[in-house]
Amino acid sequence: MKFLKRLASGLVGGLIVFAVLYLGARYEIKWIAGFLILAVAYPTAVEYIQLLRRLDIELAAPEFLIWIPVLVFSYLVFNGRYADVVLLFAIAYQVLRYLRALPHRDGLFSAIAGVFGLLYIPWLLHYFYLIYIGAAGQPPHVGGVNALVVLLMVWGYDTGAYLIGSTIGRHKAFPNISPNKTWEGVGGGFLFAFAGAILGASLSPVWREFAFHGGVHHLILSSFFVGLAVQLGDVFASKLKRAAGVKDSGTFLPGHGGALDRIDGLLFALPVFYFYYHYVLGFF
Repeated sequence: MKFLKRLASGLVGGLIVFAVLYLGARYEIKWIAGFLILAVAYPTAVEYIQLLRRLDIELAAPEFLIWIPVLVFSYLVFNGRYADVVLLFAIAYQVLRYLRALPHRDGLFSAIAGVFGLLYIPWLLHYFYLIYIGAAGQPPHVGGVNALVVLLMVWGYDTGAYLIGSTIGRHKAFPNISPNKTWEGVGGGFLFAFAGAILGASLSPVWREFAFHGGVHHLILSSFFVGLAVQLGDVFASKLKRAAGVKDSGTFLPGHGGALDRIDGLLFALPVFYFYYHYVLGFF
């Protein structure tokens, strides 16, 4: 029953994401990805604040949360020209907000948590937009497929790790942090991440040309790096939840836990994917 609920909610969420990306590519509405990012970033930020409260670290919720949409949309307007300036203002505000807080230890931890939260959630998620807009001169649909490829890699890793780990997993990978994770599941995650990359690459002539005419080794290598990033992001979020004494960060999707549970691996995977395909290969 739990698996069916997880599958059903995952399919519904996936279809919504696919529909948004399709509409954005079909009608060349690049900024629509910003609303998709915000729909995930905001509840994740709320869960982040709640987890910190369980750790006795207080963040002024309204003053932290207002920066989430500001930062997300700063990357959309003026081609993101002033986004880094906005980020610096947001970071400065988090520091100044708790400068006079007493005791000093609590103020320091709140300031650090505020700065980290801005980098951990909206800043990492902005790489999704950079992936989505693609490169100048590419056909409009290619950016949407770029986003689908990285999403299918991440979802593939999560699915493979869950299915293989729950069926044949025997050797615990991170028993003190995430006791259900096994090395067999990790291996299955890498295989499914590559399968997701192949599936995504088949959706675009540009990607097919790249993947099936000399670029398959890049798909394998990037799937491996993305898989490592997904696992690292998952373990980090598990560490945060363990410290806070909770199993799930929230109830964002039935069977999947909270918003952070759903995107913890994606947060770390996005910059890895972008770095590999933008800076190493110059693909977009």
